[in-house]
Amino acid sequence: MTEQIILTALEGMSLSVVDCAQLRPVLAQLRTKGVPVIAFTERDRAELEPIRQQLDWVDPFITESGSGIFTPVNHNPFELAPGEREGDYYVQALGCPYVQARAGLRVMANMIAHPLKGFGDFTVEQLQRAAGLSKEAAHQAKAREFSEPFMTPQAVAADVILQSAQEIGFRVIVRSPEESRFSELLGAGAGLGSAAAQVIAAYQSQLPPGKTLKVLGISNQAEALTALAECHDSMVWTGTVVSDPSPSGWISAVQPLLQ
Repeated sequence: MTEQIILTALEGMSLSVVDCAQLRPVLAQLRTKGVPVIAFTERDRAELEPIRQQLDWVDPFITESGSGIFTPVNHNPFELAPGEREGDYYVQALGCPYVQARAGLRVMANMIAHPLKGFGDFTVEQLQRAAGLSKEAAHQAKAREFSEPFMTPQAVAADVILQSAQEIGFRVIVRSPEESRFSELLGAGAGLGSAAAQVIAAYQSQLPPGKTLKVLGISNQAEALTALAECHDSMVWTGTVVSDPSPSGWISAVQPLLQ
């Protein structure tokens, strides 16, 4: 029975082939100890699946900045998994379908009288150059299911973008140039806190009365840990900011659970 889980960001982590080789045995150790590691990321499922295969990573995961929760059917830890079965996963969609996000971006562009170029507007080759991706990675990045990343317009104030999204029933994550060239349009129900709360509740429901789930949050961004810390009141919370993108930084953060 799982009494401890890890919620970990992928952004900021180095995940080369060599890095994955270092991380794989640590994930295996955690799995042996009954500690699931739930990844959360702004990436889509297609981008995450090759990483999961390299790491032999079988736990549930959260995609597109809290837009979807995926639980592998063959490694389902829950009596009742969140969402409905779709192929190899149970899928809980918190955001909107991708086609709605694309339509919402067009409406936003009209509202602010400024063009907004989303991933769907890029060719694979253009996205390779704009995001610094390989051809395969650009293909994967365009396989969105719920949300639409778009190039952040420097001539439009962030509060204008936020307000316009809210007025048409969406949420938007506006990212600074230091974080990324791309912001992200989400469905109104999406968000890291909402998704994490559902995952935590699912694991908590497996525990006997009186037992409280322990949650370790790991990210290179303090803001993400704040969102996680506030997402559920029935947990014992520990947050760790990891500024070292190498595997050793992440392994140091989980070391107490390996002993």
